[in-house]
Amino acid sequence: MQIFRFLLILFLINVSGHLAAQIDLHRYTTATDTFYWKKYTHFAEPKKLNLKPYMVKGAKKITEKFLQTNLFLFPQFTNDSAPRFGVNDLKKSLFPVDINGDRNADIIFSGFSGGESDMVKIFLNLGDRFELVFEDYQYITRLDYTDGKLDKLQTADPGCCDAYLWFTREYKIQHEIPYPGFIKGKQTVIYKYTEEPRTFLPIPKPFRAKTDSLMVRASAARLNEPFNPYLDTFGNIVARYRTKASGVVLAIKNDEKGNPWCFVEIYPDTTPSASILYDTEKIPTFIRGWVSLLGIEFY
Repeated sequence: MQIFRFLLILFLINVSGHLAAQIDLHRYTTATDTFYWKKYTHFAEPKKLNLKPYMVKGAKKITEKFLQTNLFLFPQFTNDSAPRFGVNDLKKSLFPVDINGDRNADIIFSGFSGGESDMVKIFLNLGDRFELVFEDYQYITRLDYTDGKLDKLQTADPGCCDAYLWFTREYKIQHEIPYPGFIKGKQTVIYKYTEEPRTFLPIPKPFRAKTDSLMVRASAARLNEPFNPYLDTFGNIVARYRTKASGVVLAIKNDEKGNPWCFVEIYPDTTPSASILYDTEKIPTFIRGWVSLLGIEFY
């Protein structure tokens, strides 16, 4: 009997030690074992632009006028069955601005979409009515004006919940009658734990891969382990290519061993054979990350 108890104790100790060494997949996060990102400064989430400085005078009256005929467009603020937000919250999400230089206040809505993501909508003031001319998910990060007219617009989508990629989208505005055109341009994606360079090159340098085996990483280090089941990748690998990729180098640094690394933006004319990226199929997307300087050449 004593021998049985002894063996049982040994068995329990062995099992408990074995279980303690395992990762509980129910509590697994990117940081659980892929702790490398804690050793450096990673990119901050794209900053939401403060739209108040762009507002025209008499904003309160203009907002009230807009809502008199357009409140029905925002059921997420008026639905009594799901009173998460109310009309007062809607008013705080409306920004009267002049986007086409005609001195008539147009309306930018930036706020709750009714779902998980926020939404941006722009309504053009046509005098007798407001017309929806632009919409995109999440929020505005930049507005560029030329000669009193909105010339360029950038939005950001950091996702929500378990999202781990940050997207930015650029638009060029063509002012035509009766409606301006918002021409979708460059979309960029970056993994949220990507290492931020301390300094950037004053002028980006074009590059191309020397071979068809370029590896893009989240940091300036060659880390091929451990396996990350959450991202289905190894170490700090973001993407792998099986065709010769090209793009521009934005920054250069040496790691602790003196190995040179480049922070790059890869053109979307080639796509990765494997990656942790999502939502990049419909829109050509520029990918940012780190590659070994030894694997590329300038031209």
